Amino acid sequence: MESWSATGDLAQLRAAFAGFHEQVRRVVNACPSVHKWAIVDRDPLPRWSDGAMVLLGDAAHPMTQYMAQGAASAMEDAVVLSRCIAEAPGNMPAAFARFEAARRERTARIQGTSQQNTFMRQPTDPGWVYGYDAWTAPLPEYS
Repeated sequence: MESWSATGDLAQLRAAFAGFHEQVRRVVNACPSVHKWAIVDRDPLPRWSDGAMVLLGDAAHPMTQYMAQGAASAMEDAVVLSRCIAEAPGNMPAAFARFEAARRERTARIQGTSQQNTFMRQPTDPGWVYGYDAWTAPLPEYS
């Protein structure tokens, strides 16, 4: 039976970290057991809302862990969504469409960069990730 997780081999893990710093080896050696989990990539969804329902965070744009931006993106989504709703009281479809338009390009870039697992491997200006302010980022006009 196929599973998304499996018990790992402690000896294999310890061998893989044999040449690492002593503190790292101590942590690895202290592990009583290890597990392996599948890392599943997903492409950006074609749409994030339908009627009175909207997705945000990993439900809309699941991220691999390599940039540690999944939770950060979800929090950014929540802020931008709240701004869109506040500016269109009573018109959820318009607020949801504006939210998606405001967030799609950024989340797709983070999602793709994380999937490639290359962020910060070369000299990089991380300002596009860490300098984003969801409270002041421009919102697109209502369409």
